Amino acid sequence: MSDEANSEALRPPAGGMFSLKIIDEVARLKAKSEWSSVDRLATSLVKDGPLNILLMVFKKGARLAEHRTKGPIAVQVLSGAVRFTAANQSQGLSAGSIVALDREVVHAVEALDESVVMLMTAIS
Repeated sequence: MSDEANSEALRPPAGGMFSLKIIDEVARLKAKSEWSSVDRLATSLVKDGPLNILLMVFKKGARLAEHRTKGPIAVQVLSGAVRFTAANQSQGLSAGSIVALDREVVHAVEALDESVVMLMTAIS
């Protein structure tokens, strides 16, 4: 998977805010030349201290192998459908679904359709 260091990843100014359009970020990922030769791409949208928001696009059948994170996470399916496996249980998630995990829980993802997923982590 290409997990590029997005030079446009945003950090809100002290006491401030910012916004972006997810649809534009998805289009940017899919416009990359490597999208034709890989099964998934990702980019950081926000990096601010312990908060990281990662946008991932998956082709149908793409897999993210079992792994764990040092902090709690939330995974939201924005489009498509994925099979999310955690703690020896699998469940299908479709657009609009969200799942949250405690730290250090082994989990994996498989795209059942071409899918867009947002991963939010809080690792201090």
